[in-house]
Amino acid sequence: MRVRDWLYTLGIFVTITVILMFPLYISVPLVAVMMLPWFILIGFVVALFSAYVLTPLSLRGVKPFKDAPPGVLNSLNELSGRAGIKPPKLMIVETPELNAMTYVSIFGSRVCVTRGLMNCYLEGKIGEEELKAVLGHEIGHIKNFDCLRWSFVLSWISIFDVIGTLYIIGGGIVTGISSTLWKIEREERKEISWTTLILALLGLTLILAGFIAKLIAKIASLPAFHHSRIQEYAADMEASRLTSPQATINALQKIHTLNNELIAEQLAQLPYADRWQLQPRNSTWIDRLFDTHPPLERRIDKLRAISSSS
Repeated sequence: MRVRDWLYTLGIFVTITVILMFPLYISVPLVAVMMLPWFILIGFVVALFSAYVLTPLSLRGVKPFKDAPPGVLNSLNELSGRAGIKPPKLMIVETPELNAMTYVSIFGSRVCVTRGLMNCYLEGKIGEEELKAVLGHEIGHIKNFDCLRWSFVLSWISIFDVIGTLYIIGGGIVTGISSTLWKIEREERKEISWTTLILALLGLTLILAGFIAKLIAKIASLPAFHHSRIQEYAADMEASRLTSPQATINALQKIHTLNNELIAEQLAQLPYADRWQLQPRNSTWIDRLFDTHPPLERRIDKLRAISSSS
């Protein structure tokens, strides 16, 4: 794992932190700068917990691929050896989509493939070298610690988003209480108490603060998604190194073509749909700012550039 990759990730994290804590950095910049190491430490702890505990817990429905074809396991072991990492455990999701993803746990790394991908491999629609390229891409994510780095850049965004949600829920509860008191007081005394008015104002303030926190988290996620797209390019490069650029191009094109027979809603139902090798296509340029993956054409163009220069 290159130091510059971690420095890039740290730079993205700092950018996100400045966006989220912008009022603090404007009002008391010295204090904000002094607190930055604590923000980094908290973010890293949250990332470790999210990547190694929360994510595998949320994917507990994903099962070990006990009846995996021997050739697939051999390829996974071979490519892992070439990449210099411990072979990950192979998992499977019973879904017709053609895709693959990786995640980590305290028990080791996992590469997860879909039943649709395996069926196409067994039927000869996906060749051995193309499947190796798919596995090589996921091994690239493991080698580059992408799951941890992605959780790291998302850590404070997730915290702000949760805070926003709690504010909205709390504001809704307080507003509901004030509304009930409002009705009771109107019926009994024909006037509203200051307590009820203050509760109503507090509830609306909490709801507004919650929406603002979630909006700021959404804005701050823009550099995070850019970071994710860079990770995908790097994983493609690792796949092309472990196999070949052309095999990686063929794999991407075939998966894309075969998945075109499935509607985007089906693809989006995959657990952690944004982490799979190919994600549902977004339609507008605004949507694409929040894509975790680069456009397929750009990925292929980069691979072709490598192929032509080699």
